Amino acid sequence: MLDPRAQSRPESLTRYWLGTSDLPAPELQLPVTDRRGRVVAHGDLGYSRWKVLLEYEGRQHAEAGQFDRDIDRYSLMAAGGWLVLRFARRHLTGPWTVVNRTRGALLSQGWRPGQG
Repeated sequence: MLDPRAQSRPESLTRYWLGTSDLPAPELQLPVTDRRGRVVAHGDLGYSRWKVLLEYEGRQHAEAGQFDRDIDRYSLMAAGGWLVLRFARRHLTGPWTVVNRTRGALLSQGWRPGQG
């Protein structure tokens, strides 16, 4: 189940939990495009069909420069119509929070159980 596109252990763990749940398997490193079709960002994990992205926020995201870049990325993602869920270390104590929040996001974006 390892995939070289995963950029961290927490991303891999999150993907494992989602892939072993009743939810669709997430895609990795999803490109986010602007209205002209240019790639402006990539999401860690997500579901392009329902425009849901999941981002893992490690400690490096608290650094000033990275924080500023993240603000731009999340604004571009939202402007492109994506719903972005952000997770941190405290959410990785078990699969429940990640799976339940992802389920809620997918349902809000039109996914129904039994859909790929």
